[in-house]
Amino acid sequence: MTTSFRLSVLTAACLSVTYSSLAIAEAPTQDTKTLATIVVTASREGESINNTPAAISQINNQALADKNATFIGQLVNQTPGVLMNDLGNEQHMMSIRQPITTAAVYQYLEDGISVRPVGVFNHNALYELNLAGIDRIEILRGPASSLYGSNAIGGTINFLTKAPSLKPTAEIGILSSTEGYRRLDLGTSNTFATEFGEHGLRLSGYASDRGDSWQDHAESNKQSLTLRHDWRISDATQIKNIASYNHLKADMTGSLNAKDFSERPGYSYQTFTYREVDSTRLSSQISHSWNDLHQTQATLYYRDNTTEQNPSYSIRTDMRNGVPTGTYTGQTTYNQFKSYGLNLQHATSFDQLKWIVGTMAEHTPNKAKTNDIEVFRDSKTRIYTGFQPRKLLRDFNVDVDNQAIYTQLNWQTFDNLNLVAGARYDWIKYDYQNNLTPSNITGAPNETRRFHKASPQLGFIWNAHPLLDIYSNWSQGFVPPEVSSLYGANLVTPNLSEATFNNIDLGIRFKLFDERLDGEITLYRLDGEDEVISYTKPDNTREPRNAGKTRHQGIEIGGTWNISDQYDQRLKLSGSWAKHEFKQFQPSASLNYNGNRMPSSPKAFGTVEYQIKPIPELLLSAEGIYVGSYWINDANTEKYDGHTVLNLRATYRHNAYEIYGHIINAADVHYAESTSFSNNQASFTPAAPRTYLLGLRYHFGK
Repeated sequence: MTTSFRLSVLTAACLSVTYSSLAIAEAPTQDTKTLATIVVTASREGESINNTPAAISQINNQALADKNATFIGQLVNQTPGVLMNDLGNEQHMMSIRQPITTAAVYQYLEDGISVRPVGVFNHNALYELNLAGIDRIEILRGPASSLYGSNAIGGTINFLTKAPSLKPTAEIGILSSTEGYRRLDLGTSNTFATEFGEHGLRLSGYASDRGDSWQDHAESNKQSLTLRHDWRISDATQIKNIASYNHLKADMTGSLNAKDFSERPGYSYQTFTYREVDSTRLSSQISHSWNDLHQTQATLYYRDNTTEQNPSYSIRTDMRNGVPTGTYTGQTTYNQFKSYGLNLQHATSFDQLKWIVGTMAEHTPNKAKTNDIEVFRDSKTRIYTGFQPRKLLRDFNVDVDNQAIYTQLNWQTFDNLNLVAGARYDWIKYDYQNNLTPSNITGAPNETRRFHKASPQLGFIWNAHPLLDIYSNWSQGFVPPEVSSLYGANLVTPNLSEATFNNIDLGIRFKLFDERLDGEITLYRLDGEDEVISYTKPDNTREPRNAGKTRHQGIEIGGTWNISDQYDQRLKLSGSWAKHEFKQFQPSASLNYNGNRMPSSPKAFGTVEYQIKPIPELLLSAEGIYVGSYWINDANTEKYDGHTVLNLRATYRHNAYEIYGHIINAADVHYAESTSFSNNQASFTPAAPRTYLLGLRYHFGK
């Protein structure tokens, strides 16, 4: 490694960070004592957060290292306005300016490329990421469709991969918990010079297993691997290649009725339900700086994803005229897609303007099958003992095509005022082919559906003081109906339209008390029209429906207070107060939910964490998580009371050795991660009791 190359890497990183950058996440500023945070998600290029009129937060690599998380929610839940629940075995739901939901209102990105294509959203998609290969996480709250297209409504979470190290490094780690969870982490990295330029390689991966634990039918295993190759051809031209593979096989424990949840939360009615996922993603990005004012990047990417499952949520009691028949039904599903995509982008700077233009095209052949099964249940134990296939309900192909053009203009009108305007236009086509004879049971005849939508954005940020930024942002986003909503349910294709969302937020970012307090406060209102929800019919089946109008509004707060330099004491706070309501939703002539709160939408949630270092090598922390009460049905007659959980962590690092321990749910609180309501009764997904975790890691080359 030459000295000149090291200096050129650092200089380039300080000036501009893009998805193809080799390393640096922060750059110095002369206005404050601290480093200016550089974010890429709000503009697809590196930009100081002080010039970004958006509600965006970053979890840097130091925060990731300190947390030693085994679940992504343990990280993102410390971000203002974010609540990600843990359904076990890396399964989850999300709440960002939305209820805790499975709806397709989030964009999950890996280095700026969506983890899944339009129309094939999965609320569990983050189990298709390799946490061991992530360097930092950026969370952009509110619609970002002007840059990322559909689904970027409640929030966009961008996972930025670890760049190769400048010198040889490696690490190995093991951990085990009383929950039955075991994990092995491996990683290695280096950068070396050749006659064709500088090449950096990093391999990061882990294998985990969950065996016997406090919960019945809850075993799982996962293998994750990320290989990143950075090729610095010259100071002007770089190439970044990423290969990512994730495999997960997990039992699905399902939920419990109120009595069993209260008296035996580790119980499960399930014995055969499972989910198995294979996910492969490849991408190659070339970035070229023509000169100081013009930069171009092109990204080719490929996805290959297969999901097979016999899901617990599909098992239901058969109903006739609103009365249980004593029989039970379920479904097994198969979904497979491959994506081929290209994104081109060019950035031009002149005078006080920076102009970004881009285009993308993506083709995704999608295959799906659904089988009806008869489910057998022991009436005394309530356990589902087995199943028997009955008939094929769905067998179809859908070719999903998405083309888009987008642009964003940053105008530094004054030294302390930055205006941002952006827009994107999407063309989306579903080409549906039914491989069965069309019927009310097997689905609709072959058809083609098209959706097209413009997504504008306007914003400004005023640097009122070197330690105070005020910003406002108006943006619009949209979500077309999911392929599964149109063609996957047990009914004729519903007449669904795309949902449209209008968002406006007003926020401040500030530093106080000699920069010891670094905080942010954001007010927002997000109005949805034709939002697609899942409605439970009297026969206990569910179908997607456009909800008319919804409103999501609230306040998000966050901050870090450096209490004292003595023992490096810090207090971190994040929280949200919100109201999510149906403005117009009448699912039938006799039902009117106008003005009701949306289910699974806590009025308040947040975290607070205290950190202290009694000695430089030892980090201790205590974290409290609060989730307020919320309604669990559309009629607002059934409520979950909420919960508060305490987590304790300790990490000791000395030279190359690191040992850490966690006590999750230290007070052994009995609570639910999620709730639902059907058959006129509530169901609860129990959270883990007090859990002890111990890990050991060794860093080679340090």
